[in-house]
Amino acid sequence: MSAELVMLGTVGILGATVGLSAASTAINDEMVEFSHAIRSLDQSYHIEGHQSCRAWSASSSYRQQDVAASLADLCGQIEEAEETIDQRSHLKRQAPPTSKELRNKMDAQKKKNKEKKKKNEA
Repeated sequence: MSAELVMLGTVGILGATVGLSAASTAINDEMVEFSHAIRSLDQSYHIEGHQSCRAWSASSSYRQQDVAASLADLCGQIEEAEETIDQRSHLKRQAPPTSKELRNKMDAQKKKNKEKKKKNEA
């Protein structure tokens, strides 16, 4: 009986793993297609103005930058940000103080406070 349960559990776990892997791949592919669709949207527009006897409205237009040019700008900004992060990562990081160092620092601070109080009293 226990061997059968182990066998069923193993088959179930393997099936779930394969199923989740397939679902993950399918979701990733759909997200990539969606991102390409969003990227290819063109938001350019032009509205003609209207003029009649006593009224008029101005025209309006917007021309979106080419997708390739905007991607190049975006990639350039990302590279600059990565370079900045790399430059900051070269800075030395100090190890946190040990408890003994902290105690010594606190004791020194207490001594300074006592000396200030004595000077204020005098």
